[in-house]
Amino acid sequence: MKKQILKALAVVCMLSMLCMTAFAAPYSSEEEKVAAWLGNPENTQFDYEDTSFVDSLIDWTAFTLTRAGKAVPAEYADYINEAVANAFDKMYPSDLARTVLAVTANGMDAKNIGGHDLLAALAAVDYSSQIYLSSLNAPLLAMHFKADFPFDTSLKNGIVEALLAVQQADGGWAYCSVDQGYGVYSDADSTSMTVQALAPYYTENEAVARAVDKALAYLQTQIGATGALEAWGAPSGEGTAQFILALCELGIDPTDSAYTNHGKTLLDGVKSFVTENGGALNYTGQEDPLTTYQVLLALNAANRCAENRESVFTYVEKTEAPTNPVPTVPSVPENTTTDSASQTVDIPKTGSASAAAGAFAAVLCAGAVLTLRKKDA
Repeated sequence: MKKQILKALAVVCMLSMLCMTAFAAPYSSEEEKVAAWLGNPENTQFDYEDTSFVDSLIDWTAFTLTRAGKAVPAEYADYINEAVANAFDKMYPSDLARTVLAVTANGMDAKNIGGHDLLAALAAVDYSSQIYLSSLNAPLLAMHFKADFPFDTSLKNGIVEALLAVQQADGGWAYCSVDQGYGVYSDADSTSMTVQALAPYYTENEAVARAVDKALAYLQTQIGATGALEAWGAPSGEGTAQFILALCELGIDPTDSAYTNHGKTLLDGVKSFVTENGGALNYTGQEDPLTTYQVLLALNAANRCAENRESVFTYVEKTEAPTNPVPTVPSVPENTTTDSASQTVDIPKTGSASAAAGAFAAVLCAGAVLTLRKKDA
């Protein structure tokens, strides 16, 4: 009788472990490989000594690594404080927003970076005068990152209205809303980033819902046969990553058939840019930190979406230390030279719950089997 109980218990344990495995992040192996490449200072070659400006690559890499549960190079905290202190007056709204995201994700106080209150500075921007989409969608994204950020609803609603007003007839958004000599036409990256920023309003604002649905229809037309978005006539790892991020912010599975072409999903498309080394290839076919951090962020977003966790652009207090720390020695393409400068104002959970549950199930099963065996002895 006891042998039958042991056999039955073994079956139950195996089924429990299989269930836990089924709920594990489906793209974790790719995410780990890309994170290892991005966390290697020999690959990124960042110059933490040059603090004459705030480097978007350093910021976005710090944000992406910590959202993926990885350690950020120890130099980052000193670097960002010095860079903001030295270049605050030169920071644009997109710079402020990106830095707020990066420092907050890393547990730093955005109200005191380099002696400046970045939240106050972000709130003081005249968004009605911004013509570059990155100076509208990035700030809105940052304002929603943490629940207790002190941004007025009217301020955020004003940015939403500004974004809706410049949507193009085909459903997309342009890099710049005013012709600067090269025309105004929809751009897949700008469209995806704007959808990310508008996502919190999708279920409560009918105008936003209509605009986002139209944008998704536009983005669908940009998916090529490899599953990747195409930009300038060629597949784009960055564009594909941004579309995945947009869908995940809306809670949409990026492998949904609606966003599949010739049997290839967006995840197939973005993974096609990842090399054996883990770096992601840019438009020239070279491994590049800019493309790599976007691909990693997209993979992390897809895993979060699959596990019903908070999105990459939703902050919660960290409950555990980063896993698999990287060495500490060592597009979101955005405009940093031509949009209106900001006004000077001086005034995640990581890890998978399924993994913990799996470990608990294993211990529980092992304990039960051991107890029965002791009784047999």
